[in-house]
Amino acid sequence: MSNAMTVMLENGSRISHDEPDRMPNNITITYLDMFMYVVAIVGHFIDLGLDINIAVQYCLAHKMMEFSWTLVFILLPAFVNTALSVRMYYQDKQQNSLSNEFTKRKWLRIFILVLQMAPILRFADALIYAIKSRRAARKRDPTSQRMYYSLMLKEDSDAALLRIFECFLEAAPQQVLQTSLLLRQYDHLAVHQLLSICSSIVGMGWCLAAYQRAIRYAQQTKNNITWCGTIFQVLWHFLVTLSRITSISIVAYMFPYWAVLACGIHILIMTMWLQFYDRSTFCSQSKVAEFFFSLALGAVYLFTYILPVEGRTRYRYTLYYSICGIQNLICGLLWILYVDEGLKMSIYFYPVMLLSTVPYVVGLLFMLVYYGCFHPKVSVSSSVSFNGEEVEVK
Repeated sequence: MSNAMTVMLENGSRISHDEPDRMPNNITITYLDMFMYVVAIVGHFIDLGLDINIAVQYCLAHKMMEFSWTLVFILLPAFVNTALSVRMYYQDKQQNSLSNEFTKRKWLRIFILVLQMAPILRFADALIYAIKSRRAARKRDPTSQRMYYSLMLKEDSDAALLRIFECFLEAAPQQVLQTSLLLRQYDHLAVHQLLSICSSIVGMGWCLAAYQRAIRYAQQTKNNITWCGTIFQVLWHFLVTLSRITSISIVAYMFPYWAVLACGIHILIMTMWLQFYDRSTFCSQSKVAEFFFSLALGAVYLFTYILPVEGRTRYRYTLYYSICGIQNLICGLLWILYVDEGLKMSIYFYPVMLLSTVPYVVGLLFMLVYYGCFHPKVSVSSSVSFNGEEVEVK
């Protein structure tokens, strides 16, 4: 691997911002692969449109505080993704990368980045390379086929990182905000709030599925995860995140200012953890950029844990999930003790109470089953060229 950005994943594989070092034997691109890119692009616009819709509805209803917070949770994650994407393009330029098919025209790249649609660029590039790889296969041109497949994997791995930040800095916080506002029973806005919440849930699920799909592509030294393993990973992260969203929504509804303070403290602690113990090499050339990357990843840690560097996960997971489990339990108790009588008599009371803890426990059970039964443990042999000779590595 080059010294470019590498993000370690839960299963020990790496998503690397560079051309893949080893290509799999089977590089067939199916229509399903291309369809997933199209769905990702369309889904991004739908999710963004529904979030903008609820922001407009708050504005028309003269609820400017709600409008402002909704707008913040739309623009801030988009800004973070744009900054990350610009950093990736800068590294591409330094490495003379052949990628960025869709953005060879500089004015088009700048225009789309200004519109805060950085993930769309990566989706489009990956789709274009997938199509070109299929065309090369039909022409029986294996060299071009492998080249375009390699570029598709690179764009897909870059998009995976952007998807994760989009998932946990936009979709998850948007669900927290709209759920806490839904509990305030703005009846005339309930439909719009539910649409925004549902689109964020679907978007979060899709981001996690796409993330696990990228893990399958990125396997370099281990056997691929089976589809059952992928499903267990998606369920694990989805349920833990759902429980975290519900718990934070509880505090945000009852004690909004304390919720902001508690989330800020959690993010700061996670940022310090990253800076001192799990520092990523991404943005390592600049201390300021490195800190802000850790800060953004610390915000992701409000909802779930993603390995930023290689290492043993057992102790990290034990510490992180113990902290979050205690926080969820406290939020559930606060809901029981301090929620107003109106909500205690409503249909929301018991579902919210259960969602703050039950999915978290079930999610951790899925994690244990995954590591016990589906986690790749056997290394895959591959060969690399060294001084003109093929050397087998495991």
